[in-house]
Amino acid sequence: MKFDLILENGRGPRVGFTGNANDYMVKKIEGLSPPSGTISTSTYAGMDGSYLNNAFIEKRNIVIQFEMRGIDIEKRRHWLYKVVEPSRYIKVFYKTATVDVYTYGYVETCEVNNFETFTSGQISIICPDIYWYDNKQTIAYYGRISGAFHFPFPESDEPFPLGTYNESNIMTIENNGDKIGFTIEITAGSHAQTVTVYNVDTSEYLQIKGDIQPNDIITITTKTGNKTISLNRGGGFSTNIINWFVYGSSWLTMNQGTNHFRLEAPDGFSARIIHTNAYLGV
Repeated sequence: MKFDLILENGRGPRVGFTGNANDYMVKKIEGLSPPSGTISTSTYAGMDGSYLNNAFIEKRNIVIQFEMRGIDIEKRRHWLYKVVEPSRYIKVFYKTATVDVYTYGYVETCEVNNFETFTSGQISIICPDIYWYDNKQTIAYYGRISGAFHFPFPESDEPFPLGTYNESNIMTIENNGDKIGFTIEITAGSHAQTVTVYNVDTSEYLQIKGDIQPNDIITITTKTGNKTISLNRGGGFSTNIINWFVYGSSWLTMNQGTNHFRLEAPDGFSARIIHTNAYLGV
């Protein structure tokens, strides 16, 4: 199978593992499949079977086995050490005919065997985040007024619209990956105390309550391990307003397939949902 594999550290330098015979040639990649799950159970006293305590997915471990051939092996080995540094951040890009994804983690080991017929090595990367992410985002917009101004101008003298009024407050977005959280960005058009986002398909809702002023930008992220609510009131500064999260609300998620969300806010508010397809295995 043809594929591309690139490692990039936090400073920007990269190393590719799908070049020619005089480059870093991959022999095997582990960690592309879904990580293993951990299941904890307890037995019943004097009864058959057991009951579930909890179940969760372990961290991802990517292991890359490779060879180096041709000339300048020592030079390439030293460059590899500069890019793939133990305990440091690393981003992994993986691309095939059907997927173009990335994940990130931290280098556990980077070992090269120098005294073999063919110089070989192995890189181990620990990824606390279990997902592979698409390199492209999907965005759904909502606003009462949608722009209709365009070029070229109509040739007739008949009136033409500069904008259209949106009577629906439903945002529809497609999730082609696994179930995961997302980011919603709400721009205030007037004063308000409460804004609510509903998942039309599940009847769950996420509500915030506070002193919302015109032109405020509220960013809500619902991804597990990174649940945040921040407020930008101009000047480029963001304030943590997670205390505006109303008790009883749900941290909404993006289910597989088509999702429908509804914004309940005063006229003049606009919103956009930013979603990246995520996969347990590629």
